[in-house]
Amino acid sequence: MRIGVLGVGALTEAIVTGVQKSKSPYSWCLSPRSAFRVERLLSLPQVSVAQDNQSVVDQCSTVIIGVRPDDLQSLATQIKLTSDHHLLCLAAGVHLETLQKMFYPAKVTRMMASIAAEYPGASVFFFPKDLQLSTCFSNAGFGVQSFTTELQFEASMLSVCVNAWWLDQVHALAQTFADETGMPLAEAVELLARAQQESVTLLKERRQTTPTVLAREIGTPGTFTARGLYHLKERQAEKPWVDILSQLLKELKSKE
Repeated sequence: MRIGVLGVGALTEAIVTGVQKSKSPYSWCLSPRSAFRVERLLSLPQVSVAQDNQSVVDQCSTVIIGVRPDDLQSLATQIKLTSDHHLLCLAAGVHLETLQKMFYPAKVTRMMASIAAEYPGASVFFFPKDLQLSTCFSNAGFGVQSFTTELQFEASMLSVCVNAWWLDQVHALAQTFADETGMPLAEAVELLARAQQESVTLLKERRQTTPTVLAREIGTPGTFTARGLYHLKERQAEKPWVDILSQLLKELKSKE
């Protein structure tokens, strides 16, 4: 499979890198934008750069659009597409109907990922569901999730926000380990990262069990875990997280 990229930014660079480092690499054709990123990607196998945007779409029927939302209309006027083209658009906040009109007659699928796409096991999100795309990225080791409504897809992007919030909390917890025990900060971060990997394993392997029930199974009465759960619940530690997530979701729905 050969995939084109129009707009080589941080996110598209991460996606290309992640796929090419996987057990199922593809062939890529990049637009010349962001020369320093393109130069890095050219060090990977099966990656080439085209002379201009039209050259990318002439060579590739599947194309990832990585330009900013404000630049989409300008891009659409620069390229000639056919009904054989399938565009994967990473632009946040631009509805599918708008994208389909803008890039007619090409097929359009909305796509989202995070910079973690550079590494094995990262996730990519799609709307609407497309079996070929899901297979393509699953084969490359990505976790693929598709959504039945555009609002759900928009909301999925907030999971990336949650990652950032959590990473900030991890640093504070790791610093406490370091301050109280003399453990090097990097070692404390690694400790917490492994703990989160175990949480992910439980969530994946025991999908029929709610996260709260899993937490209570770990935090049996009389343990440090139980004491911590009680302390956090008593102080409604989850409330700031829930409040900001709810606020952002309402803002997303208001744009529908």
